[in-house]
Amino acid sequence: MNNGKSVLSDKEAKQFLQEIIGEEGLEIVRALIDREATDDELAEETGLKLNMARKILYKLYDYRLASYVRTKDKDIGWYTYTWKLDLTRIFEILTVRKRRILEELTKKLEFETTHVFFSCKKDNSKVPFDIASETNFKCPQCDAIMDYADNRGTVASLEEEITRLRKEIKSY
Repeated sequence: MNNGKSVLSDKEAKQFLQEIIGEEGLEIVRALIDREATDDELAEETGLKLNMARKILYKLYDYRLASYVRTKDKDIGWYTYTWKLDLTRIFEILTVRKRRILEELTKKLEFETTHVFFSCKKDNSKVPFDIASETNFKCPQCDAIMDYADNRGTVASLEEEITRLRKEIKSY
């Protein structure tokens, strides 16, 4: 089971964790590596307030990157939550995100390669030929004359990004 060490050494996985739980959340993850702990213990060890530690743990739980066992204290009737990490899903989550981005980029590439564009030098707006012709090749925003826009650079960068994402998805 991937408990966190290799995930924290992976730049992309660590960045994803920072996005969803922040730098403070990484402290919780580091504290949970190779063990189980209660939310109280984690808050105390990391110096975070208990409600912040719980918020981070529940965020990890939402992504199914952490799980807990709830036990009831028979004397006082309170529940104790003991948490553990299961970061095995993180690369699956990243792959799903990349596939979504790949799909969007592929659609954008198709649009860029099947349309002719005109742009305004004043406000950098770019519109397809049909919209430019409807406005007599005047910018819809500022009414300046629009010129042909060469989008080969955009197409090339989209193709590079698509190729890179496909390679990354295959590597998982």
